[in-house]
Amino acid sequence: MNLFRETSSMQKMWQIWQYFDLRMLVMGIVGSMFTLAFVIHLLLFSSPTFNWFQSSEVLPPAAAQMVPLPQGR
Repeated sequence: MNLFRETSSMQKMWQIWQYFDLRMLVMGIVGSMFTLAFVIHLLLFSSPTFNWFQSSEVLPPAAAQMVPLPQGR
């Protein structure tokens, strides 16, 4: 019984990675994620609802919205 015998599906999977360079694949994924994040941020900054840099309305502090607890027994 040979435990290290490769089946045909394992051999084919190994051959797939010969076509792709792992470093280039990882760099492509990182680059596409950075581009996606950049585009999302540009879309958010261009909308007046989600642009927190030039927002004209000032939100009240959270402490001003708090109400005291009722007296305990």
